[in-house]
Amino acid sequence: MVRITVFMASILAAGLAMAPAASATSFDLFSGTTKVATASVTVGGSCAMGDVCVTITAAKGYKIREGGPTLGFSGSGLSGLDISLSGFSSGTCGGMKSETLCFDTTGSGLASSLSFQLSGASSSTIITDLGLHIAGAACAPKATCFTTSSTLAPVPEPSTLTLLGTGLVGIAGLVRRRFRSRVNG
Repeated sequence: MVRITVFMASILAAGLAMAPAASATSFDLFSGTTKVATASVTVGGSCAMGDVCVTITAAKGYKIREGGPTLGFSGSGLSGLDISLSGFSSGTCGGMKSETLCFDTTGSGLASSLSFQLSGASSSTIITDLGLHIAGAACAPKATCFTTSSTLAPVPEPSTLTLLGTGLVGIAGLVRRRFRSRVNG
C-alpha cells in the first residue's frame, strides 16, 4: 500500500515537473472608456521557451501608430527583453502612463494588428499592463493618443490542461486497480 502511494506521488511529481510553465493573458486596451484594441500575451508554453508572444489587434476604426513610443509594458522580469519586430527598438516611455519597458519605432505608418516576440524572458516574467500608441476617433481632438489596459481573466494553455487531464486519468486508473485488488484479493 505504501509502495503504491509513493509510486502515485512520484508519477504526479514527474507530471508536474514536465508541465510547461506558461501563462496567457488577454488585455482590452482603452482610450478613455472606448475599447480600441485587444492584446494577447503568452509567456512560455506555445510560445518559444524564453519568449513572450504578443498579438495586438486594433478595433474597427482604429490603427496602431508605428512612430515614436509605440508599445509599453509593465510587470516583473522585464529587464533585458528585446523585441523581434523589425523597425522597433528599446526606447523611452514618453506619453505612456505607467509602463516600465517601452519600444519606439521610426516608422510613420498605421497598422491594424501587430504580432511579435519579446526574447529573453525568464520564468518570473509577468506582464501586468500594456500601453499602445493608437490613432482613431477616440483620440479627438488629437490625431493620436495612448491607451490604458484592463486585464482579462488568464487563459490556461491547452497543453497544460491536457497534461493535467492525463495525470488525473492515470491516477484514477491506479486507484481503480488498487480497489479491484483489495476486493478480489
